Amino acid sequence: MTLQHGAEHTTTHVYNRGASMGRFARLFSTPAREHQTLEGFVDSLLQTFENSRPGLTAEMLDEGRVEPFFAELYEREVRSLREKIAHLTHLSKDEQQELFQRVDERIRKVVLPAYARLAGSFTPRERNDFHLAPESLHAVERLGFAVLGLLVGAFVVWAPFIPIWSKEWVLVFGIGGFVFPSLRRYLALRRYEHQLNDLVARTDDEIWRLDLGYLTSAWERGALEPAAETAQAKAEPPRPADPPGEPEAKRPSPGPRAKEGQ
Repeated sequence: MTLQHGAEHTTTHVYNRGASMGRFARLFSTPAREHQTLEGFVDSLLQTFENSRPGLTAEMLDEGRVEPFFAELYEREVRSLREKIAHLTHLSKDEQQELFQRVDERIRKVVLPAYARLAGSFTPRERNDFHLAPESLHAVERLGFAVLGLLVGAFVVWAPFIPIWSKEWVLVFGIGGFVFPSLRRYLALRRYEHQLNDLVARTDDEIWRLDLGYLTSAWERGALEPAAETAQAKAEPPRPADPPGEPEAKRPSPGPRAKEGQ
């Protein structure tokens, strides 16, 4: 899945819950994809949302009309969802319809609200380049963080309880403060990507669980049908076998019944 953030394209991977070692560790990890259900429909759907996210206006963000915007996009993908479920040939028509209803409900009640919440919070910060100050004061904010870094560096060198005495560390802290907004931008992008990947993985897991339930039911039906046929065959009385060497067609037919007195 490739997410688009302005002019930057970042390749992401699905969140692996088993390899999770805390929120901070996930920022720098490279999770692996476990499985995709319905030919990656949910992953493709969120990619469509990401490609359309620049269409969110400031009014939509302020008035909370983010979810209806993406719900309208999802309506165009419903047909594709039906087609992918129709490819599950191990399900009957009724089971395919029931699975579609449950997946559709999951997307409308979980995926859409969750994505709208993430996108509604992330988009304004992304458009401000993850600065705290308005766009016209971005340079001032960087200089302010650089000065703050110099002050922190001077305190670290001066403090007797911190084993750092080299004055060059003051310059290091100053440069760190200057690039701090860029570091904050990188961490915010990574966190957003992990949140989207986690949403895709959880939804895929739920769809896989539903499909596995239908598959198990179909297997049980197939295992019970031969057993029922065997029980029915045992309940029927056995047909008497023909005498050896005397086919049924060649048996002598009984003669006419003798009249009384003969």
